[in-house]
Amino acid sequence: LHLFADTRRALREIGRAINAALELQATLELITRRTAEVIGMDSCSIYLLDDDGDYLVLGATTGLSKEAIGEARLKLGEGLTGWAAEQEEAVGVADAAHDPRFKHLPETRESIFQSLLAVPLVNQGRVIGAMNVQTERHHEYEDDEVELLALIGDLAAGALEKAMLHDQMQRQIEELSTLAEVSEAITSPLYLDEMLDLVVEMAAHLMPVKATSLMLLEDGDQLVRHAVHGLSDAYRNGPAVLLGEGVTGCVAEEARPAVVRDVRGDARYLYPELAEEEGLCSLLSVPLQGRERVIGVLNGYTGEPRSFDPQEVELFTTLANQTALAIENARLVVNTAVVREMHHRVKNNLQTIAMLLRLQMSDGPDRPAA
Repeated sequence: LHLFADTRRALREIGRAINAALELQATLELITRRTAEVIGMDSCSIYLLDDDGDYLVLGATTGLSKEAIGEARLKLGEGLTGWAAEQEEAVGVADAAHDPRFKHLPETRESIFQSLLAVPLVNQGRVIGAMNVQTERHHEYEDDEVELLALIGDLAAGALEKAMLHDQMQRQIEELSTLAEVSEAITSPLYLDEMLDLVVEMAAHLMPVKATSLMLLEDGDQLVRHAVHGLSDAYRNGPAVLLGEGVTGCVAEEARPAVVRDVRGDARYLYPELAEEEGLCSLLSVPLQGRERVIGVLNGYTGEPRSFDPQEVELFTTLANQTALAIENARLVVNTAVVREMHHRVKNNLQTIAMLLRLQMSDGPDRPAA
């Protein structure tokens, strides 16, 4: 009776999450925590399928290493959890490590666990991930336990799908709001350097990343830092990068984005020591491309290793392209102003010369000889 009452409470909580459209991480944590408590397991983890549908990525856990969240991943069909997702079928093993399907993930620190029960997360006929529970002792899973976890998995899939949609809408609202702010900033009558400082600051909040920098192409083949956010003067005043040199030079030359998981150990990155000093790790570098030519690059750095998904790359590229157009428009306005000023001065000079000539002509023929 006690187990039945706990089960009803857990299912009610998951049901509330479905109706409340909680943000994704809160929903993941609620489901893993309550599931482990109700079924009496030492660990409960949820893996979500990535956007490409190739990998299951650890989204939340009660018993594995928290540092593995977002990092630990299984190919679809790999490991017992990946097998459950691919086959859309529950699987429970008392001695998981000796099952030929088992895949050990060292970063999760799961070696203390013996048994594992995994169920797929399926919503409206589409697999979105998998959930597993583990125990530190050998445990033979009974049919009632498998059925209960499968039921929780069905409810959880609906809650998670709704939470993911909620998070996606919130991100889109924030992205559009930030892009609107950037558009407003780059069309306002700011000086170019002030505008670029504002862009790199907004870019840091948009991704979000630890630091950002914007480099412009000068003299045809040199990338020079014009604006930085979250970086020291040593970085800001660093040497120019030649076109085609290093990661950023190649991005500018090839006009396509680049992602580096850890610049400190990548042979293409020119200044790993400086990156170490600045606490920089992963890099997303995209070209500033306006009117079919590259005029610079926009860089985003994280402090910890991470992957940038295609949507993040596309968003950063959109921001970079908007900025490139703004820079070119600002330069055009400046050049137009210079031309206008030159025209004004030339016109004044010509008017002065004409006036002097008229005066000379009026005095010339009738002017008495000295």
